[in-house]
Amino acid sequence: MIFLAITFFLLFILCILLAIQPSLLQPLLSWHPLPHAKLTDSRRPSLGTTETKITQDIAPYQFPPLRPKSSSRMAMGLKRLDASNWLTLDSSYLPEHSLRLSLLESRHADVIQCLPGSQASCHEVLDLVTSFLASRFPQHYSLRTTASEPCIESHLTGEVYPIGEKCENPLEVAARLAMEDFNVLIKNQETREYHLMASATLFPAGWKLQERIGYSMARLHGPVPAWKEKLGGSVNRYFDHLSSKTAMERTNLFIQTTTELFQNAPEDPLARALTAKDLMVRRERQTFVRLEKTDAVLFTVRTYMQSMTGLGNEEIRALRSQILGWEEEVRLYKGFAIWGEVLMKWCEEMVGGVQREAEVKDKE
Repeated sequence: MIFLAITFFLLFILCILLAIQPSLLQPLLSWHPLPHAKLTDSRRPSLGTTETKITQDIAPYQFPPLRPKSSSRMAMGLKRLDASNWLTLDSSYLPEHSLRLSLLESRHADVIQCLPGSQASCHEVLDLVTSFLASRFPQHYSLRTTASEPCIESHLTGEVYPIGEKCENPLEVAARLAMEDFNVLIKNQETREYHLMASATLFPAGWKLQERIGYSMARLHGPVPAWKEKLGGSVNRYFDHLSSKTAMERTNLFIQTTTELFQNAPEDPLARALTAKDLMVRRERQTFVRLEKTDAVLFTVRTYMQSMTGLGNEEIRALRSQILGWEEEVRLYKGFAIWGEVLMKWCEEMVGGVQREAEVKDKE
């Protein structure tokens, strides 16, 4: 009897509280399931252009500033990979992630291609990516095991992805988690060349993945002036000797007249007149890593975009120096005819002509 009396008394008090403040009941009626890889539009975070606050214990990667070109000779320009910053996170993560999700949903075949024979390497890529992200950025990624399979959770977006052997699209999952694009190069025993057998290229720079998947390195770089004659042999030899201890990185540079990261065709001349504010400096950080289990080469690309008018004077001089150092065929290939006149005029307005710059350096 005493128990029933206490129970009725507590229920009476609860009813009074709910009558006064009905919102107290809301937490009991609200249930949010664990986010999974496929979020509906209503549950997907509103990413917009919000900058991401990245927490990390190790010094974050800093893209090197533009440097004057020291030689006109075509070279790979490799340097030792900064292994602690193999994959990168920065404040652009959320807006770029939103764009990547949109491309994967609307243009999947244009950004993901995996040929037969590449699946094992793609799984190895995912293993490498998830292990790195969870250890390098433990505040933002965590590995866990469910009743059915291992998973990785992104605390940046609330998304959860399966990563075990049952994962049917490992390269796509890697591209959803990271800011880099991933390319798997496998040596063909007949041609003795490395071929692009799988790729998650969400931010191409003027080329179509569907057209080039399966190409050898020489054929991939066919449009690049003198690439086969000057670099083809050395690239294949480098890949043959690449190991986990000799991973390397390099940078590349383009000028484009749009802010679009997804550029799967060369730019055409604009119908309107260009101004300096239209020009963007598109830079790529490329890394090369040997996949030890499958012996493939993993080639990653992280794309950075910056308005040309946002450069400081030293970088303006360095940019002009690099462009003037390009051979004529390279200038043509990179679209100098479209933007060159506007860029050079603006550089002169900002830092003076090339002759004046040389005179200043001589006085120094």
